[in-house]
Amino acid sequence: DVPYRGKKRDDYVLFSETASRFVVTIHPKDKAKFEKRMAGNVAREIGFVSNDGCLQVSGLSGKTIIKEKLGKLKGAWQKPLNF
Repeated sequence: DVPYRGKKRDDYVLFSETASRFVVTIHPKDKAKFEKRMAGNVAREIGFVSNDGCLQVSGLSGKTIIKEKLGKLKGAWQKPLNF
């Protein structure tokens, strides 16, 4: 569960960024070591990396609310910046 403030809605949770919040990627073999280092801090596992080439986000109900190919997302991100 992602800590957030506001109504219990997918959009509130998805965009509930707060100061000093960050996302890290941990190799599964290092999970226990990372969790030990983070002891005493608010840390949550919110997903995993796969090799299917997609970003998939599940909502509060567990239903997929976003599923898109990484190439398409990268293009949408870079196009306005004229990379």
